[in-house]
Amino acid sequence: MRRRSGWLLSFVVIAGCTVPVAGGLDEPQANRVVVALDRAGIGGEKEPDPTTEGRFRVVVGRDDAPRAIAALRDEDLPAPAMPGLLDSMGKAQLVPSQLAEHAQLTAGLAGELERTLSSIEGVLSARVHLSLVKSEPFSEGPRPKATGSVLLRHRGSTPPIEAHEVKRLVAGAAPGLSTDDVAVVMVSRPAPAHSADRALSHLGPVAATRGSITLLRVVGVAAVLVDLLLVGTVLWLWSRLRRARADAPQEPVGEKTGP
Repeated sequence: MRRRSGWLLSFVVIAGCTVPVAGGLDEPQANRVVVALDRAGIGGEKEPDPTTEGRFRVVVGRDDAPRAIAALRDEDLPAPAMPGLLDSMGKAQLVPSQLAEHAQLTAGLAGELERTLSSIEGVLSARVHLSLVKSEPFSEGPRPKATGSVLLRHRGSTPPIEAHEVKRLVAGAAPGLSTDDVAVVMVSRPAPAHSADRALSHLGPVAATRGSITLLRVVGVAAVLVDLLLVGTVLWLWSRLRRARADAPQEPVGEKTGP
């Protein structure tokens, strides 16, 4: 029984050879992480995060963890949480000044624009900086001009959205901002190579994707453990049967009678 318990414990340890590479994610973020890992030839699984209620984490095979971390770093994932307009306004002071309200409004608009741009397929990250003019009804002299700047990191050599479309989006959301006063900078990042050899790994004569090789190892070890358990059970039963036969009373041999 001790041997059986040891085998089962070993199987449980081997079966749990996955490690989390991202946690505390909402479901859309977790889905993006899984898709990015699949694009890099790594099998990732989304599951509830046991440390944060209502959140998810993504786990990969222990052998794939270094490649998964590198792939997520290249994709700028998981993306940091971007505060939106409601988040910024929720941090208002008890008696906020006009300057504080204006700064919170500007930060909230920038966060909303970053969320919108980051949701475009192919955009890795987006940063929006706004310099909006606070209305001064009694001020004299020329009014300062509102400006904005956008930094987009995208995958591949072709941007997923044109610069003039980004300008229209930002200028349409920010009051008093013209498209001519929005600067857009796009930085391309090479798309990951889609190579079959890169995505395959070998376990003896068997070739499988790197995301599945861990499962194959677990299944192979489990099959060996089951075989050993069956062999051990047969040997144990055979030894008990031999002992039972040895301990059984011998039948008395009949005495020979004379003629």
